[in-house]
Amino acid sequence: MKTIAVLTDLSEKSAHAAKYALHLARKMRVNVKFYHLQLVPAIFHAQPVLSGEDYPEELMIDSKLAAFSEILEADLMKRVFPGSFMPQTSVYTGSTDMVDVMTEIINDTEIAFIVMAPLETDDLASFIMSDACCRIIDWTTVPVLVVPQNTPLRNIEKMAFATTLDAGDILSIAELGSLMDGFHAELMVAHLNNKPADNDTKAAEKEINRKLYTDLRCGGVYFRSVPDIKHQKDWEWLKANKRADLLAVAKQPKEQMISFFKRGQSSHVTHHITIPVMVLPKRP
Repeated sequence: MKTIAVLTDLSEKSAHAAKYALHLARKMRVNVKFYHLQLVPAIFHAQPVLSGEDYPEELMIDSKLAAFSEILEADLMKRVFPGSFMPQTSVYTGSTDMVDVMTEIINDTEIAFIVMAPLETDDLASFIMSDACCRIIDWTTVPVLVVPQNTPLRNIEKMAFATTLDAGDILSIAELGSLMDGFHAELMVAHLNNKPADNDTKAAEKEINRKLYTDLRCGGVYFRSVPDIKHQKDWEWLKANKRADLLAVAKQPKEQMISFFKRGQSSHVTHHITIPVMVLPKRP
């Protein structure tokens, strides 16, 4: 059965991201597997989570991770109706080294996507631009979902995909729609248009809009060109008509990713992203 991989440092933020992953798993009817990975700026470093001279570090980490999983599973059982689907949970008991954890995930064909939380000191946009998050996104071959701490545990009703009008975006949109099919959510494909009068841009927008209907052949998907000519950028377009519950983007070169996620930041004000963000890998 397909499985959601949850990377956790056992912090409060990562516990909430794990709860969100379990909520998604119940709706998607998939399982959840927990991996202990301590995130610090620029590097991954495993830290002991228990103390005591009588226990090897690996056993202490495994014990804490198992307890973490059991607590979250018990919490989920309190919030679901008896007899409804419950995802099976498991823990990865191997090395906590980044190379080993990511290699394990990549080689597991049942992994559907990865869920994790920002560092305690970061907001979501800053974390996605960090070296730590970029290394995971660059390494993995599955989507990565970053969940902020204030994300409500509710079903996804609307998703937004930020397109750059790249020809490969249609594959990412199809993957997102397939992955989240169980939610029957509407999907807004939005282009942040900083050249609304440019004829080439208009033609590219028209082409991707056409492909949404000819290539995807699914309902609930629509295109929107969002004028993006204000000096101060923000995330208000995610609230058009109905607030989006998830923002998705296709993986891009780091410079482009930084430019996109810095759009809410200036020397005067910072507009925070308050919904989960999924980064989808580029497909050939």
